[in-house]
Amino acid sequence: MGLFDRFKKDKKKEKKTEEIPTDIEIPEVELQLKEIAMKSKNRNERAVAVNNITNQYVALDLAKNVKDRAIRLMAANKLEDEDLLWDAAQNSNFYDVRSFAYERLGENNKSIAEMVINQKKSPQLTEIFNKVEDENTLKDIAIEAKDKKYRKEALEKITDEEILTDLVFKAKDKSIRKAAIQKDSFTNEDTLQKIALTDSDGEVKLAAINKISDEEKLVEIAKEEDNAKIRNIIFEKITNKNLISDMVLNSKKSDVRLDLVKIIDDEDLLCEIALNDDDSVVRSEAIKKISNQETLINVARNDSDRFSRQTAVKKITDADVLVDIALNDDDSFVRTHAVTNPNLTLEDDFVNIAINTTHEDIAVEAMKNIKSESAYVRILHEAKLESVRKDTLDNIDDLKVLVEIILANKDLEFSLKALNKIDDENIIIKIYEKNVHEDISVRCVSKIRSQSELTEILQKDKSWRVREACVKKIVSKKVLKDVSVNDESEYVRNVAKNRIQALK
Repeated sequence: MGLFDRFKKDKKKEKKTEEIPTDIEIPEVELQLKEIAMKSKNRNERAVAVNNITNQYVALDLAKNVKDRAIRLMAANKLEDEDLLWDAAQNSNFYDVRSFAYERLGENNKSIAEMVINQKKSPQLTEIFNKVEDENTLKDIAIEAKDKKYRKEALEKITDEEILTDLVFKAKDKSIRKAAIQKDSFTNEDTLQKIALTDSDGEVKLAAINKISDEEKLVEIAKEEDNAKIRNIIFEKITNKNLISDMVLNSKKSDVRLDLVKIIDDEDLLCEIALNDDDSVVRSEAIKKISNQETLINVARNDSDRFSRQTAVKKITDADVLVDIALNDDDSFVRTHAVTNPNLTLEDDFVNIAINTTHEDIAVEAMKNIKSESAYVRILHEAKLESVRKDTLDNIDDLKVLVEIILANKDLEFSLKALNKIDDENIIIKIYEKNVHEDISVRCVSKIRSQSELTEILQKDKSWRVREACVKKIVSKKVLKDVSVNDESEYVRNVAKNRIQALK
């Protein structure tokens, strides 16, 4: 046998270890020798003890557990029983014993594997490694070798797909798993699918996915995949629209359905998703891509999710529907989107909203689009909200309407605000004469310029506040002097006196 013949492919099959009997009696002297071999501080004593051991089970125990390399190898060399050698080969805590035991058993490739797996790369070890042909041995090295270069080189020599498959499911090194999948001989798509579904590394998954051509398998992988990047790569490989449709409608993962919606262009399918998907985010994404008005209106009126309704209402073109939504939706943002939708253009529609809404913010938004005074007058008379009615006044200048507001005096502050907009003195005098409210009379007097009218009011009005207002406007010292002496209110008399002083 040549120097390296022992490294060629093994012909023997691995033998399983038989269970060692537990009822064997170990002579006391053997146990004493074992104790010395394990615990003596003198190495020579330990070696002598091992040399004197004759019991195979004691030798096996030492070979499997003693930390001193020389002692454990001496113990292993005493093993003659094949079953015990297998036990040492498979169960020793030390690779040198395992390698030695395998060699004794004729399992030369396993013996080499133990050395290559557990040692750093060296010229001598590489020379031995290069002679290994057995692919099962190479697989063990590819999976377990401490040195990454040995793992990689072992993999390069493996072509058997079954062995590669076993390697992929056992190797901890993701680069080895990936490289194994990429080998030309790795073609089984069922196995590739299983890898794509179970491997923890994204690159390994992609290596498997890239070699799968069966689109139904790709669909099953995509349905379970959590990584969006990987899902999108899968979607690019699927050309069967029926499979895409089935996946977007039936995948249990909302993330999968969401990613598919982003790449689907089928309007009918998108409408179905917008109406029926369980996830509001998926529905909203579908809504963004459709123009079907029936579907959009259905969503805007019936979807339980306010964000879906908001998305839909932005795209509705029917003005009547927009008015209805602006008036009736529960969500303020949905209502606002309806009012601000560019397809709502007619002033009458905005007036309708301002009059009938029970939400002040919607009325304010609607009135931004109202220009005509007649529309504001209508809102003034018909709006459900008092605050909305009051907001119309800045846009109303019609004297008749302003007078009606003042005379009705449903709200004093509102009436005074209307009075402030009137400058016609004759009308102001007529309003005063209606004696609507003391505050209104005082405000009327403050706007009257006619001295004769003011003097007449001063002489007749019973309200001291009204008379005070007159005094502050009168410039006749004679009239003021008369008031300062004769007015029944001391306060008004004093105001008149101060007024006289101010006019000097």
